[in-house]
Amino acid sequence: MKQAAYTVKVSKTLYQNTYRCVLNNENEEVIGTLRVVPGIPLDRAEVPENAPEVPPYLLVIVDDADINKDNLIDFEERVSYSLLKRFATDYFVPQHCQFYYPSPAFVFEQPDSTTNPLM
Repeated sequence: MKQAAYTVKVSKTLYQNTYRCVLNNENEEVIGTLRVVPGIPLDRAEVPENAPEVPPYLLVIVDDADINKDNLIDFEERVSYSLLKRFATDYFVPQHCQFYYPSPAFVFEQPDSTTNPLM
């Protein structure tokens, strides 16, 4: 059974096109905080004629979240659905989310991790 999308609360930051988001689950519990930066392609008039077309997207930096290696895919799927829906407008329709995790805790558990503090 597919899980419901998360509720996302969005606020602007002091940086242009950067947003802070708080994720709540279906029980209204906070399960994560994100930074979102919309990737807005330049207008076609501003690029060379033969430049490739690129889709708009959302860069999602996961500052803190209730994730582990077993629920990562479900987390990204639910967050993507919530954010793509929330950020879509008449002029900007992001096609996908690109996730970055500064240092997810479960990475440190991997014996061959380059971020393993024991190495």
